[in-house]
Amino acid sequence: MIPPWGMALAALTVMLWLLWSDSIRRTRTPAVLYAVRAALFLVVSGVLILNLVRYPQSFDRGATAIAIAAAVVGIFGAGYFFRRLTTRRT
Repeated sequence: MIPPWGMALAALTVMLWLLWSDSIRRTRTPAVLYAVRAALFLVVSGVLILNLVRYPQSFDRGATAIAIAAAVVGIFGAGYFFRRLTTRRT
C-alpha cells in the first residue's frame, strides 16, 4: 500500500513533468489533449483535497504539505492548460 505522501509526491511529479514538457514543445498539441489534461489535473487535485478532509489522521505534517503543494500545482496546471486550450498560437 502506498502511503499518502507517496501518492501526493507521485501526482506532483507527473503534473510538473506534464507542465514542463508542454512548455518546451514547439508544435501545437491538439485541443482535446489540453481539455483532458486540465480535467485530470482538477480531478487529481480534488481527490487529494478530499483525502485531506476525509482522512486527516493519515497525513502527518510532511504529507499534508506535499498534498497541498500537489493540489495547488494541479489547480495552477488546470488553469495553464485551459488557457492554452482557449488561446490560439500563430
